[in-house]
Amino acid sequence: MCCPSARLHAVPAEFAAAAARIQALRESGRVCPHTGRGLRNRVLEAGRLAAAGHLPADDARRIAFEAEGVAVSFGPLRRAS
Repeated sequence: MCCPSARLHAVPAEFAAAAARIQALRESGRVCPHTGRGLRNRVLEAGRLAAAGHLPADDARRIAFEAEGVAVSFGPLRRAS
């Protein structure tokens, strides 16, 4: 880390759970790995911003809910055979 004041806030459990669900979908091959990775990061960042007080918790929850919906909208480009 570049400086001690640049600490990341812990991700609240509800956001970590949403990110874990997206990760599980990605690992199981049910969603596109590219969008799954990005949307998981979006959920984690929303959780960090909410924990730091930079984003209202309700907005962060909406972002997490939307990210899960978008993740399942994109299947993988190739199916494992």
